[in-house]
Amino acid sequence: MEKSPTSAHDQPLDFFATALTILLCAIWGGAFVGIKISTLDMPPLGSGSVRFALTSVVLLAWAYYHRVPLRCRQADIGTLAVTITLFFYINITAYVGTSWTTAGRATVFFYTQPIFLALLAPYFLPGDRLTTRKLCGLGLALSGIVALFFTKLSGQATSTLAGDLFVLSGALGSAFSGIATKRTAGRIHPVALICWQSWISWPLLGLMSWWLEAGRPFMFTNRAIMAILYLGLISAAFGFVAFAWLLQRNSATRVTALTFLAPVFGVSYSWFFFRETFTPLQLLGVLGVCVGVYVVNSRGILRPQKGDGQVPAIAMPETAGRPTARET
Repeated sequence: MEKSPTSAHDQPLDFFATALTILLCAIWGGAFVGIKISTLDMPPLGSGSVRFALTSVVLLAWAYYHRVPLRCRQADIGTLAVTITLFFYINITAYVGTSWTTAGRATVFFYTQPIFLALLAPYFLPGDRLTTRKLCGLGLALSGIVALFFTKLSGQATSTLAGDLFVLSGALGSAFSGIATKRTAGRIHPVALICWQSWISWPLLGLMSWWLEAGRPFMFTNRAIMAILYLGLISAAFGFVAFAWLLQRNSATRVTALTFLAPVFGVSYSWFFFRETFTPLQLLGVLGVCVGVYVVNSRGILRPQKGDGQVPAIAMPETAGRPTARET
């Protein structure tokens, strides 16, 4: 008998889900760097508006081409409204908060989100249990992140405190958003979910920018354009949809636990592009993150059985809305 994916059974991630989540971490590792670059030449809220306008157009074209249903049932309008509101707030905190602090600090505080979700999930998602093993793994991974960015966290605390707290509030909002997204499983297609969130958010961000950021320079330089394209197409249009798909079909705690790897990728990019060296404390932090992620998700990676005839893929429109055997 098939079981609804909304029951959120606490199963280890299969190989495809694990690989896709790690890919998203690699993409999102540079997201706050991209936000920081875009806000050098654009006001923060205006930059976010341009980004999600681009995301909206791309996703609408995708939905039209693949005939993805954008309508949702009346019973789901409330949940959709909650996800849109949280999406809007999260991006305000990401852009404005990052402009008040450093990209490294913003990354640290935003990726405390798995801690919040792991603590909240047992109350909102039946079957997504917070075990002692998960709690130990999450604590170890968070300790690793703090060690990884210890030099960033130890200096200029007063001047960046407002930005740090603002981004941290966005992390809490992101945890609630993950729970709401999980509850849309089988009812709202992931592309439709992010399309609605982007379409409603970008004009609101634009209005807020016009009201609060009047007089700020708004220049489409080469670096700003490259940052917008990266954030709008790769990080948002692909990344957010893929993450929503993962949350709808897997344990929310296990999926978000792997996002602890995003700051590790961010540090790696700094080494690759800027030849920044790792201190022993940073290397210890990387180890703590990796071990913590392993502890959270270490009951084994499920692999497709031979002959089952199924290939993991993002659900096509004709299958959206009803779970398959693999989605249970």
